Amino acid sequence: MAVTIFVIVLLLYVVIGGILTRFVKNSDDFYVMGGKGSTLLIVGTLAATYLSATTLLGIAGQSYAEGPLVIAALGSFGAWLGTLLAVIYVGRKMKALGCKTMPDYFEKRFNNKWVSVVATLIMIVGLIGYGVTQFIGAGLVLSEMTNINFELLVVLFTIALIVFTAFGGMYGVVVTDTIMFFTMLAISVVIAPMIIGQAGFDQMKSLSETIPGYWTIAGAENRPLGWSISQFLVWILFFTCIPALVSRVFPAKNDFVILKTAIIGVFFAPFMQLIVFIAAGGMQVLDPNITPTDNAMVVGFMEYTPPAVAGIGLAALMASIMSTASTLFVLVGFALSRDVYEKIFEKDLDEKQRLSTARIGQVVVAVIICIISIFQPSAIYWISIYAGSIFAVGWLPTIVASFEWKRMNSKAALVSMIMGVATFILFGELIRVGVITVPEGVDELMIAICFSVGSLIVAALLTKPNSYELQYYSKMKQTSMAKQTINEFLKKPNGLAEIKKQYKQIIVTAVVVTLISVGIWGYFFIQLGLG
Repeated sequence: MAVTIFVIVLLLYVVIGGILTRFVKNSDDFYVMGGKGSTLLIVGTLAATYLSATTLLGIAGQSYAEGPLVIAALGSFGAWLGTLLAVIYVGRKMKALGCKTMPDYFEKRFNNKWVSVVATLIMIVGLIGYGVTQFIGAGLVLSEMTNINFELLVVLFTIALIVFTAFGGMYGVVVTDTIMFFTMLAISVVIAPMIIGQAGFDQMKSLSETIPGYWTIAGAENRPLGWSISQFLVWILFFTCIPALVSRVFPAKNDFVILKTAIIGVFFAPFMQLIVFIAAGGMQVLDPNITPTDNAMVVGFMEYTPPAVAGIGLAALMASIMSTASTLFVLVGFALSRDVYEKIFEKDLDEKQRLSTARIGQVVVAVIICIISIFQPSAIYWISIYAGSIFAVGWLPTIVASFEWKRMNSKAALVSMIMGVATFILFGELIRVGVITVPEGVDELMIAICFSVGSLIVAALLTKPNSYELQYYSKMKQTSMAKQTINEFLKKPNGLAEIKKQYKQIIVTAVVVTLISVGIWGYFFIQLGLG
């Protein structure tokens, strides 16, 4: 029964994705859903993208082995803050400037071909690396269920995803993400609590007696506090500018939708995630010998829930993988077609040609990710960290400086991006082979971010922005989503009353979500004896 339910739900995703292709009439629909995204759709796609294979397999495996607090206390908290910044700070500013992709911003801000080339390459490499984690996760889940060859499953999964990414674009991804989001809620609301209930809070608390440090932020490996802090920094830095999250803002209808998404979406992300981590701790009680640890939650679904529930749970787990992977397909397809082929090579395409090149780009990327995934180059968690770090060291300093510093220019951007990525790779390899050693809690990302920021400041002080960069900086400072939305509403009958109504809804939403959060996390805090 579990396999039957699983297959039915997956086929439903693919069919819906195929149907949605009829709504794509032009490139604007394909790239940003025509700017029609409601609060429900943007919350759904944000939360669905956040909850990926990295969470349900990689980090759940870490939580199972070392204890939930190792990642949850600092790593996940950093990710939540990064997500909030991605929506409110980065995504909101870029949408106000009319960006359809993140490389759009680099082109608008600097009007420099080489800045656009380097920024786009960073995006493609980073997203391909992050996409690999989703495919490995998909293969693990399906092979665990069916005993079918891992390589064949990855190929089939690639074909299924292409159905609603290469044809539906952002329209297809956002709507299917939202449907998948409700499926994923089943894991956190029903299935994870079932596993926790079977394990029992008392038995879970007693794990610290047999596994020292299990319920501490040092974890079972007794990692130093510096390591946990470094994880906090890693996640907050790359979540702030990772395209998979920032791009969720671009289809939003208006600024009210973005603000509500920041409140509701950032609540659901940790809600769905942390309960999974606690359930992974429960699996340590129920089955302490799971290998590889990435399969902890898969074993939980298959062996500790009824068949029908297991089928729903595995379909929900697969939904989390599909939602993130489909987003990456679309974004890299955008990068290859819009940001490389159209702009860098200066191709003048009509609407039909734009759609064709975007779809071809996504198919190419899907094949590349599929091939890499088949070889399973590393553990899921560490691949995601490495890929995500590329954005932290390559993009974040340039984005923040370009938002806030009038002196920022294309030369400083190029130096910072190249220096950040180069030093990250160089020091990472030197540390791994033992050529150099660093203090506990210091890793290549911290070193590289210092080089990226330092080189940016020096280059900006030694050079000057040109007239275009100064003019665009001034224009950017005068542009905001709030102003655009207010002006849009004031054009409507009773526009002022509608604005007041929307602001009241935002305040009420914030208060309600805060109270619910305190209740939920207070309950687990007390039950697990963490107070």
